[in-house]
Amino acid sequence: MSAKYYRNLLTQQTRIEAFRAALRRVVRPGDRVLEIGTGVGTFAFFAADAGASRVWAVDGDPIVHVAKSVARRNDYADRIEWIRGWLPDVQLPEPADVVVFEDFPSRLLDTRVFHLLAHLHARYAAPACRFVPAAARFWVAPVSSESLHTEIAPFGPSEQAYGIRWDCVREYVVNAPLQVAIPPDALAALPAPLAELQFATPTNVAALRGRAVWTLERDTAVHGLAYWFDLELAEGITLSNGPGADPGSWGHLFLPCDPPLPVAAGARLIADVGPDVLAGGAPGWLGWTVTAGTAERRGHEFASVPAALADLAAVSPEGTPHLSRRTQIEAVVLHLTDGRRTVASIAAGLRASYPELTPDEALRLVGETLRNRTATPARREDGP
Repeated sequence: MSAKYYRNLLTQQTRIEAFRAALRRVVRPGDRVLEIGTGVGTFAFFAADAGASRVWAVDGDPIVHVAKSVARRNDYADRIEWIRGWLPDVQLPEPADVVVFEDFPSRLLDTRVFHLLAHLHARYAAPACRFVPAAARFWVAPVSSESLHTEIAPFGPSEQAYGIRWDCVREYVVNAPLQVAIPPDALAALPAPLAELQFATPTNVAALRGRAVWTLERDTAVHGLAYWFDLELAEGITLSNGPGADPGSWGHLFLPCDPPLPVAAGARLIADVGPDVLAGGAPGWLGWTVTAGTAERRGHEFASVPAALADLAAVSPEGTPHLSRRTQIEAVVLHLTDGRRTVASIAAGLRASYPELTPDEALRLVGETLRNRTATPARREDGP
């Protein structure tokens, strides 16, 4: 990410001021604070202002160099330690009393975030560690909006355009959660709570599946569900990314019903929403079922992914994987990257395995591989 991207995030005043208020409330004098994904260091600075004796600001992106410059400019250098790296490679001298993390996807919890939280609990958090945010609550509401339904399926029921029938594509499209801005007036009923997550305790993904029930007041065509989360940053301080709120960089999701589900006035509408649970407990595909009387609509994210049996076999335990030529080259580069060889030496080693490569091609491939495929070694950015 560029420095401009992170600087643009500073314009999200609602989110940033809410986190600043929460850190003032949560951080106690002398606390050790760990911020994951520090970016340009905004929340690390707030933690230091709140009285932390030591702040470890971690990010795998080179943006930590920019954050360090901002720290020097504003006299924070003695209280914040900048660490470039990714969990779980990062080493801390002692556990953290407070953990700050807010790099969430639109569904809040995916496999990446689940494993990151597991690492935090296992290796980085002190007993009784406080988290900012402290909790998340998941919400759902029925949506009646022809325009949103048109956005997911723009060709209409006939699915014809340019003289070609596209109806076989529809199944993939209508099973994909869509990150869009859902206006509050598109909600056909009040939001209903689905589930709650406490960040200070290990995550039980099965508990994130929930059911919501409404009785609709008028005849309604339900085109899908709005799905979002609210964050409790600290006691009394919340931040929502629901319809009508400023979602910041998180956004919320539209879960389609296709075809639209007709619901008569006074009828009950039931929605079941939540992720599958993968082996090891991590969240998998998101699924949803919407029911009114005997009519039912189902959506499942797995059905949105184009795949043949060969694709599934390649990732199954019994599958026999095969590397492409490019991946084989990357494997050689990674094998040669042992912390002792220079880039030029690695390129020479690559040409020994692939003599058809020119010196310039070998250097280019080494550079691309090291940028895209290697985890930056955890290191402290505390030099002059």
